[in-house]
Amino acid sequence: MRTMDIKEQAAKIFAEHFEQWESDPKRMGNGYQYESTYAAMMEKVEREVLQLSVGKVPKGKDSKKNSRPGSDG
Repeated sequence: MRTMDIKEQAAKIFAEHFEQWESDPKRMGNGYQYESTYAAMMEKVEREVLQLSVGKVPKGKDSKKNSRPGSDG
């Protein structure tokens, strides 16, 4: 996947989660709620963007070694 495609998809992931967070009335309860809901939202974004940049991860440790393109195994 091209770097620009990853950046565009990462921005899209952030925008989706941010819009959901922004529309959640619970976030405005108090300062603690605001900060904790923001941190939770960013954790989701980070996880999805990391997965996007890494790609599909094989289940087994041996299949991970063999999944690289050009690897002789």
